[in-house]
Amino acid sequence: MRQIAVEDFCKIFLLGPPFLRGDGNFLAFRGGRALLDSDSYEYRIWGAPIGSEPVPLTGGPKDWNPSWEPGGERFIFIRKEENSLILWTPSEEYKVLQWENGIEEVEWVSGKVAAAIMREGKRDDVRTIRSIPFWENGEGWTYWFTRRLYGIDLMTGESWPISAEGLEVLDFKASPDGRRIAFLALKDREKPLNVSLFISDLHGDAYELGDGSWYLSRVSWKGDSRLGVVGHDKRRGLVTNRHLYETPIDSWDPVDQIKVDRSVGNSLNSDVRGGMNLRPIWHEGSWYAVIHDGKSAPLFRLRDGNLEVVGRSDISVEGFDVKNGRIVLTAMSFDRPSEIYVVDNEMRRLTGMNDGYLSRVKLKRAEEFVIKASDGVDVECLFLAPDGAPPYPTILYVHGGPATSFGNAFMHELHFLNQNGYALLLVNFRGSEGYGEDFRDIRERYGERDFLDLMEALDEAIRRGYADPNKLAVMGGSYGGFMTNWIIGHSDKFKAAVTMRSICNWISDYGTTDIGFYFNPDQIGGTPWDNFSKYWEKSPLAYVSNVRTPTLILHSDEDYRCWLDQALQLFTALKVLGVETELVIFPGENHDLSRSGKPKHRIERLKRILDWLDRHLKK
Repeated sequence: MRQIAVEDFCKIFLLGPPFLRGDGNFLAFRGGRALLDSDSYEYRIWGAPIGSEPVPLTGGPKDWNPSWEPGGERFIFIRKEENSLILWTPSEEYKVLQWENGIEEVEWVSGKVAAAIMREGKRDDVRTIRSIPFWENGEGWTYWFTRRLYGIDLMTGESWPISAEGLEVLDFKASPDGRRIAFLALKDREKPLNVSLFISDLHGDAYELGDGSWYLSRVSWKGDSRLGVVGHDKRRGLVTNRHLYETPIDSWDPVDQIKVDRSVGNSLNSDVRGGMNLRPIWHEGSWYAVIHDGKSAPLFRLRDGNLEVVGRSDISVEGFDVKNGRIVLTAMSFDRPSEIYVVDNEMRRLTGMNDGYLSRVKLKRAEEFVIKASDGVDVECLFLAPDGAPPYPTILYVHGGPATSFGNAFMHELHFLNQNGYALLLVNFRGSEGYGEDFRDIRERYGERDFLDLMEALDEAIRRGYADPNKLAVMGGSYGGFMTNWIIGHSDKFKAAVTMRSICNWISDYGTTDIGFYFNPDQIGGTPWDNFSKYWEKSPLAYVSNVRTPTLILHSDEDYRCWLDQALQLFTALKVLGVETELVIFPGENHDLSRSGKPKHRIERLKRILDWLDRHLKK
């Protein structure tokens, strides 16, 4: 058995969600890995009869989720590298059409008809921008196109618009009988939390359900006359629980099917995902949905108002499918990357794509403990100890979001740092997903209860003798980067800090990012011009003169979620103040560098982090 190496994420097979053929007897899924030689990723569609060893069915290199022919043995999929739609048969592949601007989702509707979200627009050399958001993280400049729903004749390649011009389509699903398509769309891209629900035939004769005032993210069918939608009415802004609501297709009458203080979905942190598909499924009298509960995101069956776990409760479900009575799911845990499982009387593993790798490395599970915060609320924590005797050099690692959480999902980065001699303290502080709306709601209170939870958890780890108070570091990305910046402006406990894809100034963040114009008003309150003092009060840059902690700043130059200016402002301030600091910028990368960046950049990132920690905690 050997230690986890910095490049080991390249050895982990990345399994996407499962897709069952209509009879439930054949499984297909997207799978691949990071390739160090070509500094890229390769994904193919894999498949096999249930119980057999999966083999690659397509040639890659960037093949996306398959959609099976209703009642048939063929499927269609997107080949991202070519912006093309491919029809797969057991003997060969056919290119149905190529779409210059890109295809994002596809479904085989019925017969020879498919539907797809395709990008429509024309690039310009001199950018003329008339709307926001003008760019999106991972996509670059996006002002020039809209996402439109099209129908496609799979035999001729002919395509025709289904959604009206000007709508920005977010999601769609065809009815079981193949006669209708339900889709979610924005009527106004500048109001991304107001999502409209439409029902259309295959030729674009559509009508709207409701008034478009809800936030909706997924749509499913219950038979041919009712829908299930995932979303909320925004009564508590973005922290409102995402629930599954059922409504008839002839009127908007949403009825909550979940009725527990949790959200549908999965916001657990991982850096080895092969993709997710968490659309709820109606099958044989029950809804199936993934619900994020604390440190886990299991699959639940909902029947007659009762929720029951399908399979295990201590896992992160990345995708699932239910066909002809058979249930399959892709799942991971803290110490095991994703595999595909079937659930009947028990949960049995169908794939062993990562067995070889796991047989060669040693992995640990984290110790779980709960602190009673100073206001009396329980806060769950994980402590991943290295080899040797305590107390340990300890990293307080702050997750992003803030509405995500640490738990039963695999993170190569955590195991890598741990096996290089560091303990990891992982805290699901106030603001985290999985503990209900009250717990998650820190709107307009960033840097308050969230900060206290983290510091009180660290104090408890020190009190227990786990963490060495003289060898502490703090690090985090995105919101975790914000909190790292906040902590070093309010505490001198730490020998080193690593802040990644962070925010230090909410005022400039508002107008420079893809979500700032709606996320910041919800989370900070109002706009910078109406609430300037609050925006500055909640900005770590306001407290930068207090910083004494040596700080490594990592950022990507195409991060449009937390733009590069945040790193530049913080770096400049720390240099002027004489604080030891380094700024490392990764070219061509975005907010997701640690999860899907070029493999060589991901390796360099981890090396820089480890070097900074070693220089300041092991000297």
